[in-house]
Amino acid sequence: MRSAANLRGFGAMLYKEMIHVARDPTTLALALLLPIVQLLLFGYAINTKVEHIGSAFLDEDRGALAVRALDALRASGEFDLVRQARSRAELRALIVAGRVRVGFDVAPEFTADILAGRPGMLQVLIDGSDSSIAQEAYGAATSIGTALQASFGPGRVRPTLVDVRPRMLFNPSLRSANFLVPGLIGVIMQVITIFLMSLSIVGERERGTLDQLLVTPIGPLAVMLGKIAPYVAIGFIDFLLVLGAMRWIFNVPIAGSLGLLLALGLGFLLSALGLGLLVSAVARTQVQAMLMTFALTMPSILLSGFFFERDLMPPLMQWIGYLIPLTYFLEILRGIVLRGAGLDALWPSVTAMMALGFALIVVASVRFARRAG
Repeated sequence: MRSAANLRGFGAMLYKEMIHVARDPTTLALALLLPIVQLLLFGYAINTKVEHIGSAFLDEDRGALAVRALDALRASGEFDLVRQARSRAELRALIVAGRVRVGFDVAPEFTADILAGRPGMLQVLIDGSDSSIAQEAYGAATSIGTALQASFGPGRVRPTLVDVRPRMLFNPSLRSANFLVPGLIGVIMQVITIFLMSLSIVGERERGTLDQLLVTPIGPLAVMLGKIAPYVAIGFIDFLLVLGAMRWIFNVPIAGSLGLLLALGLGFLLSALGLGLLVSAVARTQVQAMLMTFALTMPSILLSGFFFERDLMPPLMQWIGYLIPLTYFLEILRGIVLRGAGLDALWPSVTAMMALGFALIVVASVRFARRAG
């Protein structure tokens, strides 16, 4: 009898909740579609097999065996020789800028040395900032000698005459913290800024105060910039705190300019807050804002290169990654922190990140203006 009394009115409450859910189709659609979207992302974007590593080469020999060696590298499937350097400085600069992950330097007397029975040197410079790719590249580099012997013809040269010298740059110990912690900074900053920005504006909309602001003589862009400013300050303080934790707790040194890193970190906060503004311009309730923030977080982690190399993803997933500010900020973070890159090397990522942030703020402001109208 007591159990029956406790269940009295269950049908009425069930009916009431079903009506409530039906009146909010956006939240229902997000709740139902998000698992499918996440599954598709995991299934298509993630490729743990490292192959076709973007590489550059410097042929200082230009002899017949040097040409065959480079052709063998192209045919191996492990390395894609996508750029040719004109000097050793340019070869290293391509790696510092993140254009390639591996650089091959064929010594000036490579062909002559091998034909004379002396070891011909092939130096392999490996970007150690990404530990997973670096390990694969190092393992493939150490076995290049046998592949090169086959390319020269049977019995022509012994593998011991191909002196392959792999050299790990930037992170010789291959510490995973050196790769993951800078990336975590970008992920944390994006999640915090989007979450704070979107919930703040949507909360005001639910209380009715945002509509009052939008009908005042204050322009929509001014309203948005006024809303952004305090969260930029909060986000920048958080950025300083996590940078300090990276340096003093995880012992990850900053190889490049700290001033440049702080300036570009501020630029990323504006881009991330622009994304938060766009979420708040679409979401009508705080529940929707939280679901949208979650919906943006997983693609950002998977498609930005935080865990998995973007070059290994299908082209469609790579193009989606270009629409995520975190994609560019991760390249900036790892470039400055691990490789010591400067603005001359990072300007493509900086330009794309700032342009995307500006576009997000403008689009969000236009949407708010239409709602006010």
